[in-house]
Amino acid sequence: MPVRSSVRHTNMLGSIQNSMTVMTEINYLIPDYYSKFTCIADRCPITCCQEWKIGVDADTNRKWKKLQAPETVPEQKKNLSAYTIKKDGQRVIGLDSDHRCPFLNSEKLCRLVVAYGDKVLSETCTTFPREEHRFPTHTEKMLMPCCPAVIDLWNKQKSLHFPNVSDTLSDTGDTDTSVLFLLREKLLILLDDSSRTIEEELLESFYILQELYQHQPLTKELLEDYFSDSTVKELGNAIAEVELPPLDLINECNELLQDLSVNYQKEGLYQDTLNPILALAEEISEALSDSTGNPDDTKAYESTLLEQWEQFTQYLSPYEPLLRNFLRNEIFSDLLLPDSDLENVLVQMQWIALEYAAFRHSIFLRWLLDGADTNLSKISYETLRQYLVIITRMTGYETADIYEYLENSFESLLWDWGYFALIIGK
Repeated sequence: MPVRSSVRHTNMLGSIQNSMTVMTEINYLIPDYYSKFTCIADRCPITCCQEWKIGVDADTNRKWKKLQAPETVPEQKKNLSAYTIKKDGQRVIGLDSDHRCPFLNSEKLCRLVVAYGDKVLSETCTTFPREEHRFPTHTEKMLMPCCPAVIDLWNKQKSLHFPNVSDTLSDTGDTDTSVLFLLREKLLILLDDSSRTIEEELLESFYILQELYQHQPLTKELLEDYFSDSTVKELGNAIAEVELPPLDLINECNELLQDLSVNYQKEGLYQDTLNPILALAEEISEALSDSTGNPDDTKAYESTLLEQWEQFTQYLSPYEPLLRNFLRNEIFSDLLLPDSDLENVLVQMQWIALEYAAFRHSIFLRWLLDGADTNLSKISYETLRQYLVIITRMTGYETADIYEYLENSFESLLWDWGYFALIIGK
């Protein structure tokens, strides 16, 4: 269960102008929300010290070999390093029987920080949920969605603002790199149009990416053509005519969610969150594929499920600004990585779509369990935040692991547009 890593955070954040950060002499770029983040520590509803891997870098491990565990740690060992284990080729803190960090106390505070201060922490604990990508020309900083305080931050903003880098890079003569950043900027703009649904914009984005991939080399002129108002409008009209049966989407997303959850179920992680919805997913899939039952009963079940899906999408719609912020941040932070080419961009867009589909489906199943036809039918913000945090923790793979997952789970690394549309819908 690999998770997305982050590198050491620095306080050199550059300057903020007009509500967004611009290029500085040291080439650090950050979104407008970045410097607003503050860890909420003991008030955190989904602590980062539980139910996932907490990496321990080599420097910290050497330091830990010389330090004793605070007396408040229930199980005393010879030094702090003795609380670490090797897992998936990485040194991590060994969790206790409740899948919690042994240094986490009952007040959700770190016993190590209480005893030794922040400097004793590993790189992972110091930086989370901050993440940075170091490009040859600049470094970009962002926050990861697998922290509830980050979701709270995005929920307070109508729209996020991200730095523009393509113009600056074009001045350096690095055309190949600048055009990829321009592509990312075009997609960020496309996904910020509230006149259309998130699903419609994702479908348009993936179609354009596939077209660009087929018509390489990528040029600024080609981008301007595909992202022009007339082209996007024509594409939107064409997509509107495509039939995307919701029952097929529900069935496929059931399987997708179950497949993503296999390893976490084996290790007993996120059981309270995952087990109820996975049981319902299996129940729905069996009902939809049952060819031995009464045809009238099957038809009635399908009709009810369709009505529930339509009602669910209405209840989810008030959260569209937050979900748009989430997706645009994923585009900014994960679509374009150092040394990326257009194929990498396509793969990353598929993973972002998979992540979004799994999250949305988790909320749908939870909503059904909570009583779709009762006064509890509205989706609470706390429920949405919980599943967004956990699903993004589950899908926070490193690039190599994303490729391995896609190659092992699908017929082809690169999907056709039809499959992308199947799990996204409209």
